Amino acid sequence: MLLEQRQLSPLPCSMSLKGYLSDCSLPEVFQLLQDGKKTGLLSIQGLTAPGQTQSKYYFIWLHRGRIVTVTCRLDSRGLAALISHRRYLGRAMVERLIRRCPLDEPLGRFLRSQGVLTTKQLEILFAAQVIRQISELFQLPDAYFAFDADAPLPKVEMTGLSVVATEVILPGLRILKDWSGFKDKLPHPQSALDSLIRGQPNVRINQAEWSVWRLMDEETSLKQMSIRLSLPIEEVQRIAFRLIFVGLAEEVPMMLSEQTAGMPESIFSGEAGEPLSPKFFRNLIGFLRQVPKSS
Repeated sequence: MLLEQRQLSPLPCSMSLKGYLSDCSLPEVFQLLQDGKKTGLLSIQGLTAPGQTQSKYYFIWLHRGRIVTVTCRLDSRGLAALISHRRYLGRAMVERLIRRCPLDEPLGRFLRSQGVLTTKQLEILFAAQVIRQISELFQLPDAYFAFDADAPLPKVEMTGLSVVATEVILPGLRILKDWSGFKDKLPHPQSALDSLIRGQPNVRINQAEWSVWRLMDEETSLKQMSIRLSLPIEEVQRIAFRLIFVGLAEEVPMMLSEQTAGMPESIFSGEAGEPLSPKFFRNLIGFLRQVPKSS
């Protein structure tokens, strides 16, 4: 059984690859697997809510930190059913081709080599497999997850395509309705954003994210952005969180400079009277955030 007793109190997600999404969010789990270039199976069981009689399972396979397939079944026929549902091939034909497919080759790549599926069709299948199903996971109030590094890759469920976790985190966060699990992780309204990359974003961002991206500088707070864009501050905070989480931006705290306005300059100077840099204050705040709170 995937589900463990709730009272087991899973370890923090930085120490263990199993636990509850209420303790370690789905984006954080994906980030750990991506950064660690993990290969294996991430199993997720949605916890039964009041009125539900059956939990839903999701099985996510990764190869070197990239997601290669997602299914809700373990009979090795998820991709075949999707091909038939899309009416690309009949069920009988899919079954015959599965028997001919080499065991070490992804089914989708084999079908393309045989000329029965196009690259575009494989992309549509992959999006239905991965993007749609992972987006569903962001709607779960809670779930238990466990990662098995020894699980073999199911070639019959694979299109041959893959995607980095950040590419599926963004769509999931965009449709997220309940942000209570991220309440303490959202950037402060008086913070600013600074780009972590040169040039254009290296992941696809939507129009709202572009609007915030274009206003980013170390002197424009999220509150000021919300006014200029006529958006609620909560929405701007969520957009900023998404940009930060996928590695496009970093939070630049501005509270310190506002709070210290009007204080003697010598208080914030070095030994020779040189003003300390904004970077020093950002590093200091980052350090203080990492210091454990005293009990």
